[in-house]
Amino acid sequence: MKKSLASSRSHLSIPAPDASITTLPNGLEVIIREDHAHPLVSVQVWIKAGSLHEEQHTGAGIAHCVEHMLFKGTEKRDAAQISQGIQALGGYVNAYTSFNRTVYWIDGLSENTEGYLDILADMVRHSKLDADELAREMDVIRREMAMGNDDPGDVMQHIVQATAFRQHPLRHPIIGHREVFDQITRADVHGFVQRHYVPNNAFIVIAGAVDTKAALESVTRLLGDWQRRAFEPVLLPDEPRQPGTRHAAKNFATDLTRVALSWQVPGESHPDKPALDVLAFLLGSGRSSRLYQELREKRALAHWVYAGAWCAAECGLFSVEAECNPADAAKLREGMHEVIGRMRTSGPGRAELEKAVRATVSAQMRTLSSVKGQAGSIGSGWLLTGTLDYPGQFLAAVSALTPEAVRDAARRHLLPECVSTVLVGPDVEGTKAASTGGDSARAAIQPFKLKNGLTLLVGENPRLPLVSLRANFLAGVPAETDLSAGVTQIAAQMMLKGTKKRDAARIASELENLGGHLSCTADAHRFILGADVLRGDEAGALDLLADLILNPSLPQPGLADVKKRQIANIIEEKEDPLTVAMRKARREIFAGQPFHRTALGNEQTVANLKLSDCRDMIRASLATHNGVISVFGDVKAAEIKKQVEKAFLKLPKGPRHSTHSRTWHASAKPGAWTERLDKEQAVIVVGFRTVGLEDPDVHALSLIDEACSDMGSRLFNRIREELGLAYHVGAQNFAAMGAGAFYFYVGTDPKKAKLAEKELMAQIDDLAASGLHAGEIDRARVTWRSSWLRAQQGNPGMADTLAWNEINGLGWDHFQKLPAIMADVTTKDIQRVAARYFGAKKAFIVRVLPG
Repeated sequence: MKKSLASSRSHLSIPAPDASITTLPNGLEVIIREDHAHPLVSVQVWIKAGSLHEEQHTGAGIAHCVEHMLFKGTEKRDAAQISQGIQALGGYVNAYTSFNRTVYWIDGLSENTEGYLDILADMVRHSKLDADELAREMDVIRREMAMGNDDPGDVMQHIVQATAFRQHPLRHPIIGHREVFDQITRADVHGFVQRHYVPNNAFIVIAGAVDTKAALESVTRLLGDWQRRAFEPVLLPDEPRQPGTRHAAKNFATDLTRVALSWQVPGESHPDKPALDVLAFLLGSGRSSRLYQELREKRALAHWVYAGAWCAAECGLFSVEAECNPADAAKLREGMHEVIGRMRTSGPGRAELEKAVRATVSAQMRTLSSVKGQAGSIGSGWLLTGTLDYPGQFLAAVSALTPEAVRDAARRHLLPECVSTVLVGPDVEGTKAASTGGDSARAAIQPFKLKNGLTLLVGENPRLPLVSLRANFLAGVPAETDLSAGVTQIAAQMMLKGTKKRDAARIASELENLGGHLSCTADAHRFILGADVLRGDEAGALDLLADLILNPSLPQPGLADVKKRQIANIIEEKEDPLTVAMRKARREIFAGQPFHRTALGNEQTVANLKLSDCRDMIRASLATHNGVISVFGDVKAAEIKKQVEKAFLKLPKGPRHSTHSRTWHASAKPGAWTERLDKEQAVIVVGFRTVGLEDPDVHALSLIDEACSDMGSRLFNRIREELGLAYHVGAQNFAAMGAGAFYFYVGTDPKKAKLAEKELMAQIDDLAASGLHAGEIDRARVTWRSSWLRAQQGNPGMADTLAWNEINGLGWDHFQKLPAIMADVTTKDIQRVAARYFGAKKAFIVRVLPG
C-alpha cells in the first residue's frame, strides 16, 4: 500500500522563528531573533515603500534614488564617514529597493550591534539629501541604467513587465524610465522621504548573537523619538484581467535569443500562490525539471531555462524563460508551450510533487543558516503577511498540495489564450508570436587518509539537518594546453550524461527528488563534484558521486550539445564590457603561462574537442592522490569515513598532477590596448602581474583588495564621490597556483574615460609610493575578519573551502590559520608589496570603449 502524500511529508518541518515583536509608541515595529551560533548580527531597516508607491512620480525610480541618497551624508556624517564608520566596526552594508520595500542592512560583528543601529538610524532619519550630491548621484544612476540597457536579461525583464501589465505600477522598472527620471527634483526626492520614511511605515529586524532586551533598548534609544506622522497607504489600481495574447520583441546586439512566456497571476496572499510556486519549480528549477529535460537535454534547443512566480500583494507574474541560438527560437517557443500544455492536462506525478516539497524545505533550511538569511526571511514574511511564522504556514500549504491542485492551478492561470510572449535577440522585431545548537565556525575538522591514498576531511555541524559533500580533483587550466582549453569544463558536463547504471534523467532527478542538489563543474584548478542534501540522504549522495567519478559513460550524442552551450557561455561573456576588459588584461599579463586561458577555453578550442580528450582528462585527473573528499554538516565523522571508503574503494591510484606544482614565467611586457564594443558604457582595467596563492605576499595583496574595493575606499571616494566620474570602481586580487594578477577597474561615461583613467592611475601610483594609511589598514582588517566569519555560516561554503585549501597544497587548516596570518601583515609589508607590484611602468591597461 502506498503512503499518502501527507504522511510521507509529516517529518518535514523548519525550526520555529523564535523571534519577539515589539511595537514602540511611535508605531515602529521591532523584531529580534537571538541566534548565538556565531558572534555575528544582521541589522535591517525595512521601509514599506518601493517603486509601487511613487504615486504621481510612478516610473521615475524615486524610491531607488532615495536608497542611493541615504548613503550620501546626514546632518552629522558625510558619505565617507558613513562607509568608513561601518567598515571600522567590521560591518558590511548594503541596501536594495524592490517593488514594495526598501531595505537597508548591515551584517557584521554582534558586539557592534548598537553602532550599526546608530548609523542606520542616522541615515533613515537625518539624511541631508544635498542638491549637489543628488545631481552627482543621479548621474551615477544614469550609468546604472546604461549598464541595464547593455544587459539582455534586464532588457527582457523590463519588457515582460510592460507587456503583462497595463494599469498596475508593476509594469514599470524599479530603477525607473530615463525620461521620467530626468525630470525629478530635489523637492520630489525630499517629499518621498517625508511621506514614506516614518516610523509607522517601517520596521526593524535584528537577527544574531544579541540579547533581546539590550537590543530593544538600543532601538528605543536611537529610534524611539522618531516622530510618528500621519500616513495613508498608497491605493494601487486593479490590473484588468488579460483578455488575449500579447507580444513584444526587441532587437539586441547579441548572438543569442531570449524567449519569455508570462501570465498574470493573483497576489502573494492568494490560496493558489503555493501551487504556483511548486508549479514553477516543477517546470523550470533544476536539471530534472520538465523544461530542462525536454528542451535542453532531449531536444538540445535551450542553453538554460527558468520558471518563477513573483507577486506583489495585489497581483503578480508567472514567467517561463529560456535562451537559445537564434535559429532555434521558433522551435523553442513551440516546445515551451508543449511542456506547459502537458502540465495543464495531467499535472505532476506523485514523485515530482514530493521532490518539490523536499526542495522547498531544503531552501528554507539553507536560508536559516546565516543571520542575514534569518533576518531577510522574517522581514519578508512580516511585510507580506504580518506574521512571524509565515515560512511555516507557507510550508504547510505546500505540503498539503496534491497533484490535482497543482494541475488545476495551471489550468486556471496558464491559459494559452492569455499569454504574453517576449523575444530579445538579434533580428527579432517583427517576429510573430507563437534553529538548533551547533556552530559551523567551530566545528572540529577531522582529516583522514584512506587506505587507497584518498584524503577525506569531515566537519561535524549539527546546527541544521543538512549535509554538503564535495569531491575535488586537480585539473583545469594548468592541466590543459592551448589546443585543449576548456576540456575540463566539457568533461565535467559530460559526466552528467550518464554512467553504466544511471542515465542522464536519473542523474538529474535522483537528488532533486529528495530536495537535494547535485553539481558537477570545473574551475581554473579543479574538477568539482558536489551534493547538498538533507540529513539521512548522504549515503545515496555518496553513491551517486562515486558512480559519476568511477563509471562515466560519456555518450557521444551528448558532446555536441555540451560544446554548444559552453560556446554560448563564451559568447555571452563578450557582451559584458568589464569581463571583456578583464579577459584581455589576463591574456597579456599571463602570456607564456597557462592562466592566459580561462576555464571556459575559447570558441575554437571547444569546437575542436573530441570525446577522447574528455576521457584523457578524466583518466589523468580522477585518481587517489590527485583528489580530496570533504563532508560538512550534520554527520558523524566515523560513519562518513566508512561510507566514503566503501564508495571510493575502486578509485584508480594515481599521482598528483605535476602541472600544478610549477611556477611559470610570463613573457609579455606592460602596455595599453583598446577594445571596441557596441555598448553605451566605457570600462578601464589596469592590471598588474603579482604572485600565486602559495606566496606570502598574497596576504598583503588581499588587504589591499579589501581596502580598495568597498564604498569607504580611496578609489570610491575620489573617483566616484568627489569627481562623479564612475558608476563602479574597485579592485580585484586574483591568485592562482604559481601565478597571480591584481586588477583595478572603473566603469564610466565614454566622455569621461580619459579623465577616469588618469585619476585611477594617480590613485594607483600613490598606493605604489606610499602604501595604505593606518586607518585604511585597520578598516580592511576588520572588514576582512567580518567576511571571514560570514563565509563560515553554511555547510557548502565550508566544504568547498576545506577542499580548496587542501588540494591546492595550503593545508586543510589554512582557513583557521588565516586570522593570525592577516594580523601579522604590517604597514611596511603592505608598502613593500604595493611598491613591488604596482606603478605606471608595470601596468597592463585595457580600455573598452563604444565602437
